[in-house]
Amino acid sequence: MTREKWAIITLSGDGVDLAERLEKRLDDKDTHIYTKEKYAKETTKIIDADITSFMGRIMGEYDVLCCIMATGIVVRAIAPYLGHKSTDPGILVMDTHGDFVISLLSGHLGGANDAARLIAKRIDATAVITTGTDVKGTMAVDVLAEKIHCVIDDFTDAKDITALILNDEAIGLINEENCDLDGVTLPGNIELVADKSDIEKYAGVIITSLDTQKPEIQLSWVKLVPKKIVLGIGCRRDTPGKRIIEAIQATLDSLNLNEKGLKSLATIGLKADEIGIKEACDYFKAKKVIISNEMVQMVQSRFEASDFVFQTIGLYSVSEPCGYVASGFGECLLEKQKMNGITLSVWRAEN
Repeated sequence: MTREKWAIITLSGDGVDLAERLEKRLDDKDTHIYTKEKYAKETTKIIDADITSFMGRIMGEYDVLCCIMATGIVVRAIAPYLGHKSTDPGILVMDTHGDFVISLLSGHLGGANDAARLIAKRIDATAVITTGTDVKGTMAVDVLAEKIHCVIDDFTDAKDITALILNDEAIGLINEENCDLDGVTLPGNIELVADKSDIEKYAGVIITSLDTQKPEIQLSWVKLVPKKIVLGIGCRRDTPGKRIIEAIQATLDSLNLNEKGLKSLATIGLKADEIGIKEACDYFKAKKVIISNEMVQMVQSRFEASDFVFQTIGLYSVSEPCGYVASGFGECLLEKQKMNGITLSVWRAEN
């Protein structure tokens, strides 16, 4: 399992002392300390630019930035580079005594709230959390989405529903995709909907769904999209990423499937270095899964065989066996489709 990457950034000698103490307590993280050259030690890296330029350079490289300095400095330094809560890293601010650790930015999706609590526990500090749902002891939509391995389809919708949750309004949860709710303690005003005929008694609705259709309800709603779609893929050598992306989009559109639910692209080892497949994985934020030839051979008899493919790579099929295995032997939503040198099959993952 990949460890979280943390940067601890400070502009003073006292800050470096605290950073070194903190790094020792974060031995389960991949942690780097940054400071100005005059405070540098063997354990630190050097900030070789003004703080604003430096922050812009590293914000995309770390999961969490812990800044041991004044809050005002941090706010001004990160302001030009802020994107969206779904992509910004978690930003923490600490005083040089280590008394307080403030969750400044990306408290939920960026993990800053949990990071602040972790630091507070490990160095006996006080975590300062100002997120409304955390203060009130309830749950925001983005937290629920993360807990059940979904992505939010529209953040404006999510903001509206979270506001209703904070206001103690009744919210219905329609779990169309049977996302695993074991271990998730829902707030008292979020109820699992068993009978949709009672939907009007709620002020808003949360729906888990893979499709792109707008629900036929008159209430405020937000859609949570589970990462369950697996594509088996084969392609000619050096197929451009743009063509693969367009083929995937057209295929998912034809099935009314939300591309945000794309979990992985599965192929064989021979295609592991295909730039086009990598570009498609990056575009859709999907994982590339390589299925061994031996595993393909074990299941390929289930699918239509191609003598041409066998003569070329020694396997009778690529797309369908790879999708089938990578989905955990899941449900086939679309058998292989050939699109000018690209072959795709679509699967619903079982896990």
